Amino acid sequence: MHNRDHEVVWDDKKIEDIARAIKKSNRILVGLGGGMPMSAGMSVLPFDKKLKPEEYWPFWYPHIKEQRLVQEVPAVYTQLAQLLDGKEYFIIDSNADGFIQKSGVELGHIYKAQGDMARLQCSKNCKDQTWIGKSHFEKMEKDPSYQPVCPHCGAPMIMNVYTGKGFCEERYQVQNSKYFRFINAKADEPLVVLELGVGYTMPELIRFPFEQIVMNHPNATLVRINTNHPLCVEENKHKAICAGVDIAEALPCILEKIK
Repeated sequence: MHNRDHEVVWDDKKIEDIARAIKKSNRILVGLGGGMPMSAGMSVLPFDKKLKPEEYWPFWYPHIKEQRLVQEVPAVYTQLAQLLDGKEYFIIDSNADGFIQKSGVELGHIYKAQGDMARLQCSKNCKDQTWIGKSHFEKMEKDPSYQPVCPHCGAPMIMNVYTGKGFCEERYQVQNSKYFRFINAKADEPLVVLELGVGYTMPELIRFPFEQIVMNHPNATLVRINTNHPLCVEENKHKAICAGVDIAEALPCILEKIK
């Protein structure tokens, strides 16, 4: 296989190309992977960590406070909101933090595909139901030993976050439907498919579908920004702008060119 490193170089031409594609398109589909919070300086969260019920909330509550209940939004998220201002857009976010919700984008245009740290569910998912965590978090703040339990079956409650099994998806079905409606609408209009920090942890969620969307959409341009895996498949090379650069470096440069 020949070397394709030259395709992902971050330079003035790459910035110009991305800015031109965004200016030309009124519609933007955004995918946020784990590289987005990492570019904002957040720690990678070990959602698959095995914990006993009594260890669960003492471990997770500090992370929830930092990445979900926090009021300060990292600059990359507000920059993304500025970039989307005035456009038709939809965002699929694979992160369980709350930064995109607080960035200034429309909440109705976000699909939290892998859940939300601020919601709770039964660990057995006995009734396909989730709850807002606020009152439980307030109790944990006062009493670190507090353990929320399911009001239906008494099983321990956990975060409503995808970890491979038992995930309650009920809360996200409406947004999932909106996401597919956005993808399938207006195929004759230019579409920018903007992928930020999406790797190969769960490529079937965003990365592979985005490649497929670009292949099938006659007027789509893939913009992939990723320090580790910036290249696209060969079939999309002529419709893609790939940059091996940190999102925190890329977004301000693109915004500057768009203004």
